[in-house]
Amino acid sequence: MTSMLVQVGDLIGSPGKVRPFAGSRSVSLRLGDTTVDGPMEVAGRVLGMIDAVKAEFTVSAIARLECIRCLTEWEETVTVEAEQYFRLVPDEDGYAIVDYQVDISGPAQDELALALPAVTLCKEDCLGLCPTCGTDLNSGSCGGHGEDPDSPFAVLKDLFDT
Repeated sequence: MTSMLVQVGDLIGSPGKVRPFAGSRSVSLRLGDTTVDGPMEVAGRVLGMIDAVKAEFTVSAIARLECIRCLTEWEETVTVEAEQYFRLVPDEDGYAIVDYQVDISGPAQDELALALPAVTLCKEDCLGLCPTCGTDLNSGSCGGHGEDPDSPFAVLKDLFDT
């Protein structure tokens, strides 16, 4: 893994001066049925300002997802573009220039976490699993199941027969 510390001493007070950077770091994130457990790749540039610097970057990582309806698992790359200001005196975001360096890994991980889907579907019209036998209804019908006369909803069945 490469460092995401960027030297910015010569950028502060130099509007328009630019320093490119790239790095990676191992992360472990989880949001619902989505996980990222591996390298997070970050690339971008830091721009000088009067009393701060602005980092513009793209962060990407491979996420493992699970459909909430049919439990199918797959991997896909999650990519997000972001920017973050770093100041000599920390603001409410809490990102500051320390020893004339900025650490891009914190904001990059935050942006990646915000980009993870809270609800995952393998496809928009996923049919899910049969609640009785567990058959994946996307790959075919389960053949149906016998009627349950003891069900409290059995009397409602006739309301929908046309």
